[in-house]
Parts: sequence; C-alpha cells; structure tokens
Amino acid sequence: MEHTNEIMAEIGSLKAGARVLDMGCGYGAAARYLAGQLGCAVVGINVSEKELAVAQENALDAELGDLLTFEIGDFHSLTFADESFDVVWSQEAFLHGANKDQIISEANRVLAPGGTLIFTDLVVTSDTSPSDRKRIYERVKSPVMWDSDDYHKCLLGQGFQVVETRDWSQYVVRSYSWIRDQVEKNRDVLLDKIDAQTIDRTMDGLAFWVDSANAGKIGWALFSAKKPD
Repeated sequence: MEHTNEIMAEIGSLKAGARVLDMGCGYGAAARYLAGQLGCAVVGINVSEKELAVAQENALDAELGDLLTFEIGDFHSLTFADESFDVVWSQEAFLHGANKDQIISEANRVLAPGGTLIFTDLVVTSDTSPSDRKRIYERVKSPVMWDSDDYHKCLLGQGFQVVETRDWSQYVVRSYSWIRDQVEKNRDVLLDKIDAQTIDRTMDGLAFWVDSANAGKIGWALFSAKKPD
C-alpha cells in the first residue's frame, strides 16, 4: 500500500498545497502520506465513526493536524461546494458503493476544472457468474462490483479525459493469500477476540477470493482521469 501511494501520487502529479479529497479514507494512512510526504491539504471522508476517530488520533500523533481533516461523509452525496478540490483520491472504496455513477458524478462536481480523479478499486470481470458474484460480494459486503470497462465507460460518459489505467490484477492472489495465511497463523490470538465460526467463515471467504482471482474473476485496477479545463 505504501508503494501504491507513491505510484498514485506520481501519476496524479500531486504537489504541496494541493487540495485533496480522500473518498473512503479508512484509517487515514493514505491521507497521512499525502500530507506528510507531499504537503497536501487532505480532507478524508468515511461512514465509520470508529475509523475516523483512529484517523484523527493518528494525524495528531504524526503532527499533521493542520493539514488533515476527517469527517463523516457519504460519497454518493458530498456536502462540499462545487470545484472545491484539485484532486479526488480513493483506494478500494468505490466497490462498496451502491451507485457508482453517482459517486463519480459527485467527484466530478467537487473537482476544480483541470483537476484529477485518481482511484484504485477491486473489480469483478463482466463474465463472472451470478452465483460467484454473490459469494464475492458477501465477503466485502458490496451490493455490486464493476469491471474495469464499466469504470472506463462511466468516466468517459461523464466528460472525464482518461489519462491512464493500469491492470494490477496479478497482485490480488499474492495479497489475499498473505491475508489468509496471517489469519491462520494468528488463529489462537484471534480466538480471544472473536468466535471460531467467524474465523472459519473469514478463511472460507478468503480462500474463495484467492481461487476467484486465480480464475481471473477478481482483479485490481488503477484509473487516472482529468476534468476538462
């Protein structure tokens, strides 16, 4: 993820002073990187109050409170004014959205002319069966996941100029295999916090994701697009 931050920042040409909106910011790791390493002013939004509290605490610990703001926000309906940001950034968050057209429309609205939308997301290939989709969605509690072509068409349809796309699907198996191995390795520690059935369901779900990625059903992609001047 640290390398992903570096690559995305380079592709998006992020610079000191850039106003950045991090949609689905999680615990704020990417926001801290953008502020601490590049001097960007970042607003992170998320629907989880617990995650936002941790993000805010970590920002203060890193002495980045003057550059970072974290707040509750739904990326389907942003509260920010039109043309408020130079960059809209997101990592593996859009997959959780119910209406991805609306999410990208909102990103377009709050971007200043000439601004950049840059995001990564897990994708499901268009020929994946409904039964496999259901199991894939269950693990991440997603209502629907798109393929790369769906994002590309949406971006073009909303007037964006697609600058770059990258297919990083080759890394999905390695990443999720590692997560599965860590769950198994730490099973005894986890049993002090959660029940065995939850761990088993997690292991089964991760195994199915690894198998699906090996079969070319789950991928990972990066998209960089410009809002016309």
